[in-house]
Amino acid sequence: MTPARLHLVSGDPQATDAPPGVGPLWDVPVPLTGPTAAPPPFPVDVFPRWLGDMVTGVARFTQTDPAMAGTLAVAVLSACAGGRLEVEPVAGWREPVNVFAAVIAGPGERKSPVHRAMTAPLFAAQSTLADAMRPRIAEAAALRDIADRQAEQAKTAAAKATDPGKQDAASADAVAAAIAAEAITVPTLPKLIVDDATPEILINLMAANGGRMAIISDEGGIFDTLAGRYSGAPNLDPYLKGHAGQPMSNERITREGAAVDKPALTVCVMAQPTVLRKFGGNTDLAGRGLPARFLFALPRSLAGYRAVDTPPVPDQVVTGYAHRVHDLAATLAEWTDPAVVTLTTDAGTVRRTAAEQVEAELRPGGTLYDMREWGNKLSGATLRLAGLLHVAHHPADAWRRPIDADRMADAVRLAEFFAAHYRAALTTIGTDTAIENARYVLGVLTTKGMTTFTRRELHRKVSRRLPKSDEVSAVLAELAALGWVRNGTDGRYELHPRAVTEDPGSVDTLTPTPTGDVSAAHSTSEAVNAPR
Repeated sequence: MTPARLHLVSGDPQATDAPPGVGPLWDVPVPLTGPTAAPPPFPVDVFPRWLGDMVTGVARFTQTDPAMAGTLAVAVLSACAGGRLEVEPVAGWREPVNVFAAVIAGPGERKSPVHRAMTAPLFAAQSTLADAMRPRIAEAAALRDIADRQAEQAKTAAAKATDPGKQDAASADAVAAAIAAEAITVPTLPKLIVDDATPEILINLMAANGGRMAIISDEGGIFDTLAGRYSGAPNLDPYLKGHAGQPMSNERITREGAAVDKPALTVCVMAQPTVLRKFGGNTDLAGRGLPARFLFALPRSLAGYRAVDTPPVPDQVVTGYAHRVHDLAATLAEWTDPAVVTLTTDAGTVRRTAAEQVEAELRPGGTLYDMREWGNKLSGATLRLAGLLHVAHHPADAWRRPIDADRMADAVRLAEFFAAHYRAALTTIGTDTAIENARYVLGVLTTKGMTTFTRRELHRKVSRRLPKSDEVSAVLAELAALGWVRNGTDGRYELHPRAVTEDPGSVDTLTPTPTGDVSAAHSTSEAVNAPR
């Protein structure tokens, strides 16, 4: 059956025409995800060519939304520069550049290949740092062993001394030897990135690595950890303080404990929507403001429209990306104090304008009013993004020059992307199973062209997901209540014509080009391929 074209009927703006000869007019259906529009595409052109080409190449090769690789690129920059760079927009305000991010995508959306491609240079830099550190570890371990033996011998000599005059001197020698041995620290192999860690182990890792650590995972296990996998009341300090850069310590693991004066934690999690609901719906985490610290990206799915045997990312693109990230990570890892970068006068104007707009949108009726916990941090997050983009555009000397107006404007655009996706994430968190099933069934009906159908016919199409007949009946009742289906005059169900002519409002669907060309399916600016 060819779907009818829709138009508003004069005198009733809430009704639409039905196909000729098929029952009464339809009411306008209720969107399955509410009135929120699909979030915008990732602005790849905020990156310099070496990074934008990598994001676009990985997206095309894996046939994924560039938002996936783009968000990981932001996290990789954070892993390199977090704790080593601060942005000072005005005197007295210094914003660190480490970020928390989460990529939300369903199973089978090729999160792992994207993760491997984007994080490989970080692991390579970690290996380089480890190789350089091994001789120093061996030397320090040998000196510590010698000092420990000397201290033990001095202690034995002091214990055997019987002459009161010599006993005091021997005791002093033993104490001095013990202090000298204790002063020799054997370093550990450096780490830049881990997949998961308990909060207590994470503090120790940060203490051993200059206060910095990056958790970048292609699974959502860290959300389970935060929700209390290892304890009923997880220690959120390394996350809350690690994001803000506040001092923290840990006395739970060792007698001495571990302290971090200025932590800088990077987190990027690739999780499924069900994990997001568990994390975002945790009232304890929300009450302490942890979800509001995350930049969410909800990449659209290309499943069903993906091209097969796509060309790999060009060697020169992979090599250029790997070289810059490796060198940036290895160079900054040796620093002990962060560099402070300021803004040019024009960049300061861009920042103030954006901050004033954010403040206005936080008022009742504004676009940020219903997500104020996140919106209150948006101006700071924009500065963090500006610092990371500044490093990406000037990987050799970003710390010697101020952030210019172009980078600040790009950061504002990127922040707007994350603001829209955070709103979509809130919709996902609030979506229950009934709506999920309704969206799935509506998708089957539209894909299969089932404009009229019986319950049994539908059950045969969806039995793998909804094996029980009463489950199908419940979904049909939900769709009928929302106005997407109705009982026809001949006893068959009818599908609303709007279902086959418009997107019902799902943020998880995408209509890509028939060729599966990712760059055409998403707005990737030609500026990505322009010289920078």
